Amino acid sequence: MNKIISIDGGGTKTLGVLYNTSGEELKRTTKGSSNFAVSIDDAYQSLKGVIDELISKDVTSIQIGLSGFSMIPNLDNLIKTLEDLYHTHVYIYPDAYLGLYSAYDPLLPLIYVVGGTGSILYSLVDNEFNRYGGYGHLFGDPGSAYGFVMDVFLDCLKKLDNHRKLNKVQTGLLKHLNLTTNQELIGYAHKVKKQEIAGLARFITNYTHTYVDQKIKKQAMIIAKSIEQVAKTQGIQNNFLLALRGGFLESAPKLKDEVLNYLNKKEIKYILNRDIKEAVYGGYMLSKLSKGKEF
Repeated sequence: MNKIISIDGGGTKTLGVLYNTSGEELKRTTKGSSNFAVSIDDAYQSLKGVIDELISKDVTSIQIGLSGFSMIPNLDNLIKTLEDLYHTHVYIYPDAYLGLYSAYDPLLPLIYVVGGTGSILYSLVDNEFNRYGGYGHLFGDPGSAYGFVMDVFLDCLKKLDNHRKLNKVQTGLLKHLNLTTNQELIGYAHKVKKQEIAGLARFITNYTHTYVDQKIKKQAMIIAKSIEQVAKTQGIQNNFLLALRGGFLESAPKLKDEVLNYLNKKEIKYILNRDIKEAVYGGYMLSKLSKGKEF
C-alpha cells in the first residue's frame, strides 16, 4: 500500500506524520525547529531526522510545509537533495499551505483565518492562493493576542500620562508585571518578545469585566471586517467555507461568537468549518491533489 509523509515544519518543532491512501495516520514523530530563517543547518537536520524515522520503500511522496520558506537559500537544490537521498518525490511549500489544505473542500471557496500570537488571513478560490495581513507586530498585529494586549497597554499609558485612575483589569495587569509607571511599562514592552506580550492575553481574559468584553469585541470586529473584505475582494457572493484557527480565537471568551455574530448580522453567507484537523493533515490533501497523483 502506498504511503505519504507530511511534515509541518515550525519554529518550535517539526512534526512528521506517515499516512496511508485513506488519510489514516500510521506513525508520527517530532524533532526540533525547521525554520530556515533561524538556522539552515538545524532546519535541515530536523527535516532529515523526521524523514529518517518515517521513510519506507512504499512512500510515494514527501509533502513539507516550512516556516521561513522564503529564506531557503536554494529551494530546487534542497528538493533535489532530499529526492536523491530518499528516492521519492518531494514537495515543499510555505507552512501556511498545510493549514489551508487541512480545511480544503473542492466544492467551496475557503477563507482561512489565523488569530494567535499574530494574525493573518488566507483565501483559496479556484485553486488560487492569496494572503492578507500578517504584517507582524511592528504594525500592531490587529486581530491577534498581541494586538489585544497592546491595546490594553496603550489604555494604561494614556491614563498614567493624564494621572487618571486605572480600572481593576489594568491595575491587576501592572501588578502582575510588577510595573507602576508609564516609563516602566514602555520599557517592558520594548524589552520582551512579542510572544511574552501575547501570552498576557490569557491573564487579562481571566477577568470578568465589561472592559475585557469591550476589548474582545473590538478585536472580533477587526477579524470579522477583514473576513468581509477578503470575501469582497475575491468576489465571493455565495457560501464559502470559513476556518477560524489560532489560540487567541479558540480560547478568548466569546471572541469567535462575536466574529460570527457580525457576519450573521451582515448576512454574509458562510459555512463554518467544524472538522478541525491538524495542519499536518494538509500534506496528505496536497498529495492527493498534486499533479503527480501519487495515490
